[in-house]
Amino acid sequence: MPVALRAFGLSDPADRLYRALLRTPRATDAELTARLGLAPEQLHSSRAELTGLGLLRPSWDDPSHLHPVVPELGLAALLARREAELLSQRQEFEQARAAFGQLRTEAAAERHHTRTEHLIGTDAIRDRLAELGAGTSSQVLVLSPGDSPTNAPNAPITPNTPDAPNAPGTPATGLLDESLSAELLARGVELRTLFVDAVRRHPPTVEYARRLVGLGGQVRTAPALPLRLVVLDQETALLPLDPERSDTATVLHGRGPVAALCALFDGLWHSAAPLCHPRGRDLNGMTAQHYALLRILQQGDTDVVAARKLGVSERTVRRLTAEALEVLGARSRFQAGARAAERGWLR
Repeated sequence: MPVALRAFGLSDPADRLYRALLRTPRATDAELTARLGLAPEQLHSSRAELTGLGLLRPSWDDPSHLHPVVPELGLAALLARREAELLSQRQEFEQARAAFGQLRTEAAAERHHTRTEHLIGTDAIRDRLAELGAGTSSQVLVLSPGDSPTNAPNAPITPNTPDAPNAPGTPATGLLDESLSAELLARGVELRTLFVDAVRRHPPTVEYARRLVGLGGQVRTAPALPLRLVVLDQETALLPLDPERSDTATVLHGRGPVAALCALFDGLWHSAAPLCHPRGRDLNGMTAQHYALLRILQQGDTDVVAARKLGVSERTVRRLTAEALEVLGARSRFQAGARAAERGWLR
């Protein structure tokens, strides 16, 4: 079976016509259409195509007749032209790669001279994470309390529950979007993500978490998380400039400064539960969320802060507080805290 000439830029009808003319240069249009199964208009356009490529020329004997140029001349010229095009493209590619490397070096040098790296806006956060992710080789740790830079500032993602509605199709992906997570996992980078227990009642986030697990990621949930956080290769961390805003972040560099954040993550990870393990009430009639809320309130945090750490609405915080007071037989938060401490629930 002959090798097609598409690499030279020929269409299939032009390829067949050129081969036929090489065999019988004086064939008539009627003979060619019958032999090749081409319509007259196809024959005309194929002949024009071959002429444009320099594979047909006027005959020396009859200038009104187009004669095929032998491959040693016609195809050799096309091959040389193609080689020149590829060489030019290769040179452009090398120039582009050099420019890319130069820009990366300049950006890295600029960040090196900046003692504190602040990011304002979702675009800045996503772009910086993409840059850092491209250089990540071993591990990424993610704390996702429920708020996401894809939402408006001060608008945390909350579970899709009657008292805390949320857009049904919006998963709480945290700082790391799904495409970057998938790219990291495809390169063999270990990815561990911690969500709050509240996302277990938010189907889009559960589906997102299951997709991560399917790609090789690890996902667990904890009753409460203190802040948004991404740690890359135990050397670089992104954490919020303002805990109340999801569109700001700061970048921390160095194994020493980041070590404390890794230890914080490890402590939360070991006490968290895999997504496949159900979360329910214990023999005391309390859930992990209730205990976490009592510890948060003991620290003097407001309902707003408690809602952020639990990844729920303030209304849900008030409901959980009322339920905890009822279990403890307490009339006030202070009394509930005292009784919880007596029972050892705040450790």
